Amino acid sequence: MLDKTRLETLPATPDWSEPTRRLGLADAFARFAADAAERDVERRPIHAEVQELKAAGYGAVRLPTELGGAGLSLPDLFGLTRDLATADSNVAHVFRNHFHAVEQHLRTPDEPFSARLLDLARQGRMFGVAFSEVTRDPAGGRGTVPAAELAWSEAEGRYRISGTKIYSTGNMYADHLMVSARSGRTGEATAFLVGTEAEGVRLEDDWDGFGQKLTGSGRTVFDRVPVMETDLFTPPAQGPDSYGYTFHQIYLTTIVSGVVQRILIDAINLVRGRSRNYYHGLADHPRQEPEIQSVIGRIAGYRSAVIGTVERAIAALDEAWLAAGTPDAHELSVQATIAAAEAKLVTDEVAATLASLLIDVASGSGVSVRNAFDRHWRNIKVIAAHNPRIYKERVVGDFHLNGTLPPTGAFF
Repeated sequence: MLDKTRLETLPATPDWSEPTRRLGLADAFARFAADAAERDVERRPIHAEVQELKAAGYGAVRLPTELGGAGLSLPDLFGLTRDLATADSNVAHVFRNHFHAVEQHLRTPDEPFSARLLDLARQGRMFGVAFSEVTRDPAGGRGTVPAAELAWSEAEGRYRISGTKIYSTGNMYADHLMVSARSGRTGEATAFLVGTEAEGVRLEDDWDGFGQKLTGSGRTVFDRVPVMETDLFTPPAQGPDSYGYTFHQIYLTTIVSGVVQRILIDAINLVRGRSRNYYHGLADHPRQEPEIQSVIGRIAGYRSAVIGTVERAIAALDEAWLAAGTPDAHELSVQATIAAAEAKLVTDEVAATLASLLIDVASGSGVSVRNAFDRHWRNIKVIAAHNPRIYKERVVGDFHLNGTLPPTGAFF
């Protein structure tokens, strides 16, 4: 029989997913969670946490076992991501570009560059990207084009690159960067791989966002960095039927769902830890207060709804990717990207509301800077700002009304 008295004093803990338990990561995630508020308050980088995951083979979990990985399915990867975000959304966020790179090159494992990248992942190496620049596209005034130029040196027999990239999420913790540049030979955009320790690479922790403060999303500066011709590569084509960037969108929304999971855990532990109720309350203890119980119920219900809608999008993406090359691939890809957009619309709005409800049930005991409960709202809003839902709403509505296909670019 359930011991209600004992339950009132036990701390609520995450119900870790099966892949997290199978890979033996539950203890590490629990430790990350225990110090997450302190790291946020002190703005203490997450080098130790990321290094521990690298050493545990975290970045290779999607590689098949014959390539040295854990052979996890796509849904399993997102389950891990939600658990890690429940512990600390910053740590989960810095692996986004890494996992997208792995996913891209898993499609072409026999290509020389893909084989090289996947082997680096097997070795525990982590990838970041350096694409975005302040320079605007002169044709339309929107988006960015690479202004950083690869200059070929006949004397050296190699390229050198100089330029500045912005929004370099995770690069502080990465071992290798995939970088876009303009070829000095052809003037066309190209890409190359470079080590973060290479001569002339500078990673600046100047990200000033009010949330996700530890993701290292500042500038990456290249000062005549040497690049060998063998380091150049052509990114795998996304194609109009693939909607390959849907992965990015679901990954971010999965992180927010992990924050929602943490909000419920924090709310339960806060209420169980409160010993005094307001004099005009109806119960002796906050955990017995009907209004408090109602708010906890609301957070729990919406938490389940958020996870459900995100898992629907994950399942749709998995089905679409498994159907690659079949006559159904395009339709399934469209369905997946719409499901991802719908999950984002629901999650971004609901999650921010739940973060505010956490403070409601905490009362005065919840506003301490030391506890950093405000980080949940701040982190949710910063993650959501990657691709504002107000733009998504129109596209989803146009699709349902008129069958207009969503765009295929990186922000959809």
